[in-house]
Amino acid sequence: MAIQKQRTEIPIGLFFLKYFGYLLIGFVGIAVLAMLAFNMLWTSDAVYPARYTEQQALLAVPVIEEAQEVSAQIIPELCRYAVFDEAGILLGGDLKEKDAQRAWEAVEGKRSNMGGIIGGYYYKVIRRTGEYCVLRYQIISQYQSEILRKYLPPPEILILAVMLAMVLAVVVLTAVRFSRVMRRKLSPLIQAADRIQKQELDFSVDRGNVREINDILEAMDDMRAALGQSLKEQWQTEQRKQEQMAALAHDLKTPLTLVRGNAELLCDMELTEEQQACAECIAGNAIQMQNYVQTLIEIIRTSQSPPVRKRNVDIAICLSEVKKRAERLCAMHQLNLMWEDSLKQREIYAEPDLLGRALQNIIDNAVEYTPQGGTVSLEIWDDGEDVVFRVSDTGCGFSPKALRHGKEQFYMDDDSRTAAKTHYGMGLYIVDMIAAQHKGTLILENSPVTGGACVTVRIPGRVSRMTEINEVPV
Repeated sequence: MAIQKQRTEIPIGLFFLKYFGYLLIGFVGIAVLAMLAFNMLWTSDAVYPARYTEQQALLAVPVIEEAQEVSAQIIPELCRYAVFDEAGILLGGDLKEKDAQRAWEAVEGKRSNMGGIIGGYYYKVIRRTGEYCVLRYQIISQYQSEILRKYLPPPEILILAVMLAMVLAVVVLTAVRFSRVMRRKLSPLIQAADRIQKQELDFSVDRGNVREINDILEAMDDMRAALGQSLKEQWQTEQRKQEQMAALAHDLKTPLTLVRGNAELLCDMELTEEQQACAECIAGNAIQMQNYVQTLIEIIRTSQSPPVRKRNVDIAICLSEVKKRAERLCAMHQLNLMWEDSLKQREIYAEPDLLGRALQNIIDNAVEYTPQGGTVSLEIWDDGEDVVFRVSDTGCGFSPKALRHGKEQFYMDDDSRTAAKTHYGMGLYIVDMIAAQHKGTLILENSPVTGGACVTVRIPGRVSRMTEINEVPV
């Protein structure tokens, strides 16, 4: 379905500019609030102006000069002081030893009286008879309340801290708002990509009001339509192929049965040696063709079967008939059968008939390609995540080409084990399909011990029923 166009679209640059404007308005508002706060503090009775302490220190200079003794009573409220003799020995004051040393450096001219940054200290040196009094103060706004001065930072620093907190809050809130809006704008894009990935193509792509995003959505809608058409054509092609194969297999069954039957009748008649050989050749090839047709019917039935209904079943139920058939086959072909079941978890989430068919196909192949006196082995174990089935034999093994292509439909390799006349390149393909239906894997390799083929099927041991039940086959 084609997407519906909206009338109003904006470039993504304007979209970003909008939120930049929000930030700018927020910063301007914070600056205005800070100016108002400063003005209120300076005009209120709760805070001393920045120059208040310096003014008080200047007014106290003649009082300190004429006083008989420097005491805390004559020192301005917001000043600290130290009294030194002419040799620099501390005589009194309320400055700590280290701070007093800095005050004496001001007497010696080693320390500037210009303060500097906010919070920097200024020093006022007062010459008295035989001694020096040094006042230390800050040119900074101060609370009139001693309790506020004790527990709060200076007003300027407090306002700056509040401003920074407000700036951070504006940035965070704008970022959160921007991310939510952006997520909403990109939601159609994300949803479309997700549905296309899942091959859910029967939907319409919703548009937003951001021009660049809409351009991407249009491109994705074109891709959705093209992919849908491609998948439809692919499905139709596959269906036609399956129908043709099914029809061909069905049409071949009756004439092959007649050919085989007549050939077997001829074999029972009195014929010359040459005629007998011809009749046996016809009968053998008819049997071979019947096996081929039956295998073809099986692959078609597997690919067109109804949804796989897996359930928790005892592994012994899946393997009981497989083991019996394997024992009979090995006895008929004079082979040894090794069966090793070390499963700790006795239940598996699977469709028992399909799993049994897959294992039987592997065992049939192993028996077919193992010489008399050889060994066919089946090992079963649980590695913590998967239940593993491994069938190995002492035959000639897979060729390098067969290891790469052995799971492909109709693949046959005349260079190795696939050269047997009854092989049609479908057995392992069926096994691979069944493994895929169980969310498992099929692995082909050669045994490093025997040199024979080693076929491994891994099936998840614990799978969510919500995601697995009633699945359509791959």
